Amino acid sequence: MSLMTELPESIKTHVLSLEEFFEQENTRETHDFITEGLNYQFSTGGKRLRPALCLLSCELFGGDPDKALPFAMATEILHNFLLIHDDIEDDDVMRRDQKTLWAEIGLPNALNVADFMIARAYGLITESQLPVDTSLKLCRAFSHVLQRTVEGQALDINLRGHPDVNLETYYRIVTLKTAYYLALPWVGGAMVAGAEEASLEPLWKLGRRLGPAFQIRDDLIDLTEGKGRGGEVGCDIREGKPSICYAHSLESKKGTEEERGRLVEIVRAGRDSTTEDDIAWVIDFYRREQVLDFAQEEANRLAGESLEVLDGLPLPDAGKESFREVIRFVVDRKV
Repeated sequence: MSLMTELPESIKTHVLSLEEFFEQENTRETHDFITEGLNYQFSTGGKRLRPALCLLSCELFGGDPDKALPFAMATEILHNFLLIHDDIEDDDVMRRDQKTLWAEIGLPNALNVADFMIARAYGLITESQLPVDTSLKLCRAFSHVLQRTVEGQALDINLRGHPDVNLETYYRIVTLKTAYYLALPWVGGAMVAGAEEASLEPLWKLGRRLGPAFQIRDDLIDLTEGKGRGGEVGCDIREGKPSICYAHSLESKKGTEEERGRLVEIVRAGRDSTTEDDIAWVIDFYRREQVLDFAQEEANRLAGESLEVLDGLPLPDAGKESFREVIRFVVDRKV
């Protein structure tokens, strides 16, 4: 099943508009030793969920989605900028079942391409034909989200395999690393449409609920379906990620003390020292102790809270239903 088939109906048309705009933007100029890397990174696929949400939000708040295209593309560039860094920091050589950019063109060139990308993202925002005050608001929001995301990644990197990780720690990480980042496109789309300031805070709040649900689903996909790493499951275990399953197991004292000790030992061991048997043991431990069920229940709870926030937004019923489709996709997705 294609990614397009998986996406909610409400954003499929916007994804097609984005692809056309991306193609125009990516062929407008060429840069030696950079353009090839850009083309490779964007050709590896992806759902285009975030920029499509930007266009959807702009439309629902009464704006022209075409005017939001530059900011939508900026959010997709930010997404890929962060993925490039994430792959380097995690030593990942596969993403979306293809070689990661740094594995394809080398670490120095991949970093340089990412640096170019973030500069281009700001260029798209400042060069758009929007009122100056709107562009300034978008730049401030973009910078704020980038900073929060990097703060979350710092926690993610430095708390890997830590024996004192709990659910509070986990939610702090994913709120910083995922929530703001997911909310940015629909907040930006509303800004382009001229939405009132009072409407923006509920949109950020929606991200603070739905972002963790998105990340929890990501954690579960890694343990069951795999996340496009060449068929490999359990990558987060190999990388020592402080996932919700790891945090809940330690906080709730799942299994015996000896089993929890083994869990910590495996998760902190590092990629090269973690065997297939280790991965299988951890996944079996999570299943046996109903940790996977707990994680899905948490995702469902957060989705319910997201729906409550959504109900308070100043949108028509049809617009709210479009967002409900997105919430259902986030919690039930397989990719």
